[in-house]
Amino acid sequence: MTNLVFVSLLMITILVSTASAQGGIASCCRKLLKTQVQRERLVTYYEQNKSACPIKAVVFTTRNNKRICSDPKKVWTLTSMAYIDGKNWQLQ
Repeated sequence: MTNLVFVSLLMITILVSTASAQGGIASCCRKLLKTQVQRERLVTYYEQNKSACPIKAVVFTTRNNKRICSDPKKVWTLTSMAYIDGKNWQLQ
């Protein structure tokens, strides 16, 4: 019985460490924020897919390593992504 408990704990530890190394569910955005910071403060972004996380979002990282979870359909999000990519978009 003791061996079964030990093996179970070992498997749980391996699964948790693997999920953490890959970003895991803990790094998922759970809700979209309406926060809009100055674009000059944005450093990077990535698109969060719904397959691994509960919602679809664009996650921006600021110079201070803060994460902003934005709605991928909003104009601010799209123009901020273009800004980071080095494109010159202008709102019509």
